[in-house]
Amino acid sequence: MANLNLEPDKGVMIEVVASACSLMKEGDRVYLRGPVIDYERSAPLCLSAVVGIYPWIMAARFGIASHSLGHDNGYRLSCPDRLVELHVSTCADDGTLPSPLDTPSGEELN
Repeated sequence: MANLNLEPDKGVMIEVVASACSLMKEGDRVYLRGPVIDYERSAPLCLSAVVGIYPWIMAARFGIASHSLGHDNGYRLSCPDRLVELHVSTCADDGTLPSPLDTPSGEELN
């Protein structure tokens, strides 16, 4: 029987790519390790934004390649209020490199 891991364990980075919101600024990043926010490295996070993008956060945590869901190089989404545009992607443990899961052929991103 194959060893199947059903627990999502990929690191996730959420980056603000555009913002008209006073709570989240362009360039802000939030890092997740499993279901936990890495507060030491993360900017403030709006819960309305998290609720709106949570399905894609879970897809990234499970390591589902973004191209298989119609996105390229991670998931680019808006918060429910359409004030903040966010990019959700898997990341390496140190949070600095995008995961190869976000590329169609599995190559590293630069």
